[in-house]
Amino acid sequence: MGKTSEQSGEQGGVGAAAIVGRPNVGKSTLLNTLLGEKIAIVSPRPQTTRNRILGVRTWGRNQLVLLDTPGIHRRRANLNRFMVREALESLHGVECVLLLTEVAPPRGEGAPEALDPADEYVLEQVREQLARPDAAEGEALARRVVVVLNKIDRLRDRRPLLPLMATWRDRGFETLVPISALTGEGIEPLLGEILRRLPRGPLLYPEEMLTDRSERFLVAELIREQIFQRTGEEVPYSVAVEVERFEDRRERGDVMIDAIIHAERDSQKAILVGKGGQQIKAIGTAARAEIARLLGCTVHLRLTVHVERNWTHSPGARRKLGYDA
Repeated sequence: MGKTSEQSGEQGGVGAAAIVGRPNVGKSTLLNTLLGEKIAIVSPRPQTTRNRILGVRTWGRNQLVLLDTPGIHRRRANLNRFMVREALESLHGVECVLLLTEVAPPRGEGAPEALDPADEYVLEQVREQLARPDAAEGEALARRVVVVLNKIDRLRDRRPLLPLMATWRDRGFETLVPISALTGEGIEPLLGEILRRLPRGPLLYPEEMLTDRSERFLVAELIREQIFQRTGEEVPYSVAVEVERFEDRRERGDVMIDAIIHAERDSQKAILVGKGGQQIKAIGTAARAEIARLLGCTVHLRLTVHVERNWTHSPGARRKLGYDA
């Protein structure tokens, strides 16, 4: 491996940016696009992300540390309280906040001139957190925050963007970047705006590092992603995945993984298993392919479903499954 910028004495823009916003506006897709690698799971359903996920992008002498976060929303009971706290705590100690919203309204082609009430709530929470005594001193809110208008690929006519951008500017935000996290449009200008806000310094992480999350964590997330993709109603929100065995047999070119899917009720277990075991087989097949892509080797995956009754309502059970109450 060659010298890092720290070893060579050269310094570039180095720092952290948190990606925050309401549920289902594309935060995890943006993280993956900015990194050029998939480390965060995605689905069309809101509240797919439960934990903060740190990703690292290093190019030249620059290093950007990105924090993907759960959607900020009003519900603060049980697991939702943990998720919102994960998001809000990510705002502390970062040089830049990417406040992500979407430009495509649920109906019609025009973008509304007024902010979505859910965006209003996110903005209120962001202002409150950045005004805390432990927030960075001397940093104006508008200077630290980049408003990112996502999903412009959904608009055939871009003119409705103008009134929405004017509304955000009226709130005091100077920097607005329209993007499509899905197609990559606008990503380079967004990177430029982030880089402008990063101080110069040595690299914080090794150049080859992509995330601080363990392979076990990423494997569990990829299994949970397939549950989101393949089951409906309340099932994905009532499920946690625990990797019980992760045996790396790279000398044989494979990895052995046993994972438990924890559901809250017997009826949910029945849905996850499916008639004749077809659903759990389909989840395992799809998850195995994603895990093999991540690890770059053959994967042997065994899934079992266990009923952990009402685990989302139990602080002890949430802690056991990795969601500290």
